[in-house]
Amino acid sequence: KDGINDVWNIQYLNTYTDATIAVFNRYGQQVFYSVGYNTPWNGQYKGSDLPVGTYYYIIDTKKGHTPFSGYVTILR
Repeated sequence: KDGINDVWNIQYLNTYTDATIAVFNRYGQQVFYSVGYNTPWNGQYKGSDLPVGTYYYIIDTKKGHTPFSGYVTILR
């Protein structure tokens, strides 16, 4: 880790205190979940680095908007 892009910073998401953030691996296993986003995801699951790859996310701001979804890629 070099201190550059070591966490997934989602600008302004911390202002949505009830927002839920879920990240899943390619098998559909949830590898990250948070209510609010005060601590950005560091690409780990249960304290261990996840493998390089693409992960699916769902962000629900709980403000009446359709949840956002897409992909985030871990590179090392």
